[in-house]
Amino acid sequence: MIPLLSNTHRYLSALLPGQVSAASAWKAPSLPYFLLNAFELAQLQVNGHPVILAASKDVTSQQTLHKMLLRLRGVAGCRVLYVTSRLSAHQRRRFLDERIEFVVPDSQLFAPSLALNLAENASPSSPHAELLMLGHATQAMLLRLLLSGERSMPTRSLAQELGYSPMTASRANRELESARLATIKKVGSVSVLSLEDSHRAVWERAQPLVRTPVAKRLHAVGPTAGLRIAGETALAEHTLLVRPSETVFAIGQNDWRLIESEFTISPEADADTFELQVWNYRPLPWGDTLSVDPLSLLLSLRDEVDERVQISLEELERNTWERLKG
Repeated sequence: MIPLLSNTHRYLSALLPGQVSAASAWKAPSLPYFLLNAFELAQLQVNGHPVILAASKDVTSQQTLHKMLLRLRGVAGCRVLYVTSRLSAHQRRRFLDERIEFVVPDSQLFAPSLALNLAENASPSSPHAELLMLGHATQAMLLRLLLSGERSMPTRSLAQELGYSPMTASRANRELESARLATIKKVGSVSVLSLEDSHRAVWERAQPLVRTPVAKRLHAVGPTAGLRIAGETALAEHTLLVRPSETVFAIGQNDWRLIESEFTISPEADADTFELQVWNYRPLPWGDTLSVDPLSLLLSLRDEVDERVQISLEELERNTWERLKG
């Protein structure tokens, strides 16, 4: 591997001890020549997820780079992380806006599909970095406000509805104000969380800061009463997508800890199992459906490489905003 890719592997290993596999050069037999000619490629795993590292051989336009990375992801069938030795502030903003996942060794990392988003380090020698993504509770509170159709809600009642403490609510307030997604106003003695813009505009602005709610996926056998359908099962309920062979359900981490003993976990799917997604926050209700909310569903599937899923996600997002008139 070229030094840039080796340095990237070292950087990721320092950031995520024990979670990054060995790296090796990657050449897929089906890879088009123009992609082979455009990138130096390496493969590794992060937390068991296959990842391709792609470093450009030549300077190219942002638009062309974006198209090639999308094509590379489609051919590879897994996550692709763009590797570069330097990135201007303008390039970084465009990468964030266009959701191009990237890494600058010893400096920056943006990989929301792996729930990783790290800012530029104060010290290049340190593997630690400032967290840029919204906290899980903050994300849940923001999505709940967006889905309510209201422009503002009392912070305490919003937090209580989701099972969060006043301290967690205060931290969420600070994060949302810092991200310029919402403001906090005092109405008498009550703190009110108000969106900075229209619901859809805030959703679009939040994209680089939000992540999949899924912490882990299990193949399980057990009671499903009270669980909400999720993943492609939920997407099929809202669109023309065909239901997957294994039904998908979701549960929040805290709830999972309480009832984990009632389930049998299988190492792989079979005729008796369902996929159980354990989420970082309790799945939000959505109207009178048994599905998880559509915005969390979009986030849980947005890095899926299947074109049919992406088309269905576009339909879901369009229908959601039409329903909310956002």
